[in-house]
Amino acid sequence: MTPELALIGVLAAPLTQAVLVLMLARPPGLRDVMHVSLSLFTAVCAARLVEAAADGEIVRVVLARPLPNVDLALSVEPLGALIAAVAGGLGVLHAVHTVGLVRASHEPAPARMMAFLALASAAAMAVAFSANLFTMFVANQALTLAVFPLVAHRGDEESRKAARVFLGVLLAASVGLFLPAMVWTYALVGALDFQAGGMLAGRVDTLTANILLTLFVLGLAMAAVPPLQRWLPASSVAPHPALVTIQGVAVLPAGGVGVIKVAAFVFGPALHDAAFAARGLIVLAGLGMCAAAVIALSRQNLRERLGYSCIAQSLAVVMGALLALPAGLFAAALQIVAVACAATTLTMALGTVSVLTARENAADFAGLGRAMPWTFAAFALASASMIGMPPFSGAWAKLWLITASAGAGLLWAAALAGLAAVLTFAHLGPLAANALAGEAPQNPFVRADGASIALVAPVVLSGAATLWLLLVADPLASFLSPVWTPP
Repeated sequence: MTPELALIGVLAAPLTQAVLVLMLARPPGLRDVMHVSLSLFTAVCAARLVEAAADGEIVRVVLARPLPNVDLALSVEPLGALIAAVAGGLGVLHAVHTVGLVRASHEPAPARMMAFLALASAAAMAVAFSANLFTMFVANQALTLAVFPLVAHRGDEESRKAARVFLGVLLAASVGLFLPAMVWTYALVGALDFQAGGMLAGRVDTLTANILLTLFVLGLAMAAVPPLQRWLPASSVAPHPALVTIQGVAVLPAGGVGVIKVAAFVFGPALHDAAFAARGLIVLAGLGMCAAAVIALSRQNLRERLGYSCIAQSLAVVMGALLALPAGLFAAALQIVAVACAATTLTMALGTVSVLTARENAADFAGLGRAMPWTFAAFALASASMIGMPPFSGAWAKLWLITASAGAGLLWAAALAGLAAVLTFAHLGPLAANALAGEAPQNPFVRADGASIALVAPVVLSGAATLWLLLVADPLASFLSPVWTPP
């Protein structure tokens, strides 16, 4: 497969998947095969693009040219290829788990849910491989519109209200903040293509740089920067497969990728000209990390607790990207990968527990690990990674973030990152420990046939994925170096 075909494939496969699961809704077996097999093909295409990025191949596909020097285009660079490959691999596990979940829960509209999950995957891939600000803007809108029906999927008033918040916050931020910043950048540069070393470097004064950075970062509300983070806890009412897409494989990763691309490819050295805004946003991210972790501790409903926990994790990406150091960008990229693996595991585990035991509150998890050992072993691994405990993926991301913060002379930022890790331990550590060590509850299952392998195996495999950065952290630094090293 050529890299160009693979780049087209990461979009075409999930779009085809969305159509086929609707057309082949009956029999359900054929629908499920289409859903899983095309997710697998998407992952294969993304893996091929990692290979192309590692070889330094220039791969670009232009879909349209609406304005002079502005293409709707996709291109391959190391950051996008890495995140797409991780999302693609986790997406296969997510697809298998979704099949098991909709069957176990007797979901009334499984084909519709699978179709929008596939559309969200396509949009997230477009964000990862966006060649310029315009493509990123369009892909973000597509991702928002694809996930909006998933939040409202249940159709009750609570879901519709949550969906309105989700749609309103993300669209308002994108159109009201990101779009003006993009137009302003086009007026300054005459083009919108991402450039290693930054398209604004040497072309922007201090005041303009500070305003643009603020508009871009807040406009990327998918990164959950306060005060535009309301959409994430609101979306906790969505079905569990939708939560995996939102927190693990599509929406939050897209926000993180967007912030890193803006920092590295739009600003580059111009981040030093925007130092005032960057420091202010780092303060906002650091305090937001700690506040979200504290709020998570106060939530008994685990959907809400994990939503706030994911806000804290996403803000670590923002902090690292704005440090104006290669080590900070590397920390941010590692954090996206680590959170994707851990959040996918936790949300799938919650879905498995919910459908088998009808339990979603922290107090009801005590001892469930004795009845569901494999699921809760993976839950414990993912919790340890979110906390930042070695040797799990999250530990390396947080270590690099703290090191980069100290290297930038921001010891207070390093302290905030450490405090957020401690607070994350407070709301996830005892939960996992009580589930594994508590007394087993009597008759925990509401389903007599227990858990199918489709509900357990994906959780275990994604939990095991929290260990992989231990083996590849050093090669990843070399692989990602073109992101912060101009050619």
